Amino acid sequence: MYLSPKPPTNPSRQIWTVELSYQTVSIPRLRLRPSQFSVSIQSMSAAAAVAVATPTAGGDWTVVRRRGRRRGEAPPTACQPDAPPPLPVTPIPWVPSDPSLDPARVSRLVARAHAATSRVADSRLYRRLLLPDSPLRRRLALLGPARLSLLGVGSFESSPAARLQLALAALLRRDFLPDAASADLFDPVLSAVECAAAAELGFSVPSLDDGCRRRVEEPTLFYMPHCEASLYDALLAANWESPAQLRRVCVLGNSFRRYALQAEDNRSAPAAKAAHVLAARRFAWEERVGETGDLDDEDWFARAFNETSWHFFEVDDDVDLAACFAGGRR
Repeated sequence: MYLSPKPPTNPSRQIWTVELSYQTVSIPRLRLRPSQFSVSIQSMSAAAAVAVATPTAGGDWTVVRRRGRRRGEAPPTACQPDAPPPLPVTPIPWVPSDPSLDPARVSRLVARAHAATSRVADSRLYRRLLLPDSPLRRRLALLGPARLSLLGVGSFESSPAARLQLALAALLRRDFLPDAASADLFDPVLSAVECAAAAELGFSVPSLDDGCRRRVEEPTLFYMPHCEASLYDALLAANWESPAQLRRVCVLGNSFRRYALQAEDNRSAPAAKAAHVLAARRFAWEERVGETGDLDDEDWFARAFNETSWHFFEVDDDVDLAACFAGGRR
């Protein structure tokens, strides 16, 4: 038994002919009689390009699938899903990726978010933040954030790590921001169920995708867990007009120090193109979240908070940010 392609009349459709040379071929629950027939396979994935029937030692038949790309199929390129999509230059209208709304799912998700919040609140990592003499706590008090934005959190219905990140954002708002402070969260992949759950948890969801090009009007804590370098760069670029403006921004996310090292090692890496991130590294006060042992042994907890740092921008009024940016691009 083998498969051979017929010349397709429609380039988007591939027709495969299965030719049998046996009198009778038996497959468990399936019996094929002598004939020639065609099977139309639409939207065949690269992982199942060819199927071949082979006999086992007991005389039964199994179908073996050969893994790999179809002949003539192009390998992945930078414009395929592996690469991050380009950021919008100006805000664009946004609607949830899945518009269906199930109240039961919303209730379950809110309950799971509350459970994650309790877990983070009891962790060594968070208890360290609450210490009265914590340098981080003093810096947050000096900043006086009036808003918290959780950006790039992903799907917190499907990802335990994303729920833990949402839990940390909720705790930071509760314990470090004034009662009147506002909070929002956004990710293009959010569903209507997640938007409804976010509202019940006290987070608004914007109706525009600004690609993180968000100019702040008040001191703001941005929690951007494990985002692409281009997103941090877009945020800094939107607030690069003056030192006073940049001082209103606090970023909790990937280490800018690590981005600088990546740019030194590989000039073609995405970090090397994040010129604002590299320039801000000169005057950013950075502190890693947690120490060794603060992350418990469970994999999801480590995934949620590893390689995460606080960044405060201690830039004097006489600093020429335009010159710093030009230097960061070299």
